Amino acid sequence: MTLFGLVRHGQTDYNLRGLFQGSSDIPLNATGREQAHHALDGAPDIAWDAAVSSPLGRAEETGRIIAEDHGAPFVGTDPRLTEIDWGAAEGHDVAEMEARYPGRAFPGREGLQAVADRGYLALDDLAERFPGQNLLVVAHGTFIRLLLSGVTGTHLPSIPNGALSLLRHEGESWKVEMIAGEAAEEPARTAPVGASPRFPLSEHHLRPYGL
Repeated sequence: MTLFGLVRHGQTDYNLRGLFQGSSDIPLNATGREQAHHALDGAPDIAWDAAVSSPLGRAEETGRIIAEDHGAPFVGTDPRLTEIDWGAAEGHDVAEMEARYPGRAFPGREGLQAVADRGYLALDDLAERFPGQNLLVVAHGTFIRLLLSGVTGTHLPSIPNGALSLLRHEGESWKVEMIAGEAAEEPARTAPVGASPRFPLSEHHLRPYGL
């Protein structure tokens, strides 16, 4: 069994300006670095064994800050933890692009199921690498939301910058224990290792619930 602490990176200027960011490598701003330092404030008292992140700079810097603050080694990055590629929408205003392309059907956009499935595969491998340990995984808002939506079978709201969610994983069993700092009473769900889709998603999951 491995307990994953899924943390969304701190704020960037794209977040502040309401721009699609996705796979673009946008750095943290000063607020984002401060959020990284406080990402585990108020979190359950868990002894974290290590931290890993997406290779995008905003996630890696967040991961390194949290790891140093909490005495956990930062053990590297995994490209499968990268945010969804929004294609033609990247760098553009969210409201403007959603009005132009209903359903977020942006040209060149990565498929949401592909994003979730590469994420589940990454967690499979990390669970094998860190069995019985507590691992911080610093990644991205849509990426984390799609993973959790798949496991819970629900449509979730946006994941705030610096928010912690907890996902327990062992073999074919997945259980969400916390979503963005709020305790979750979700039943464990099972899915065959390596299955695609692991947990099916629908296109409406691309847009956070309530937006």
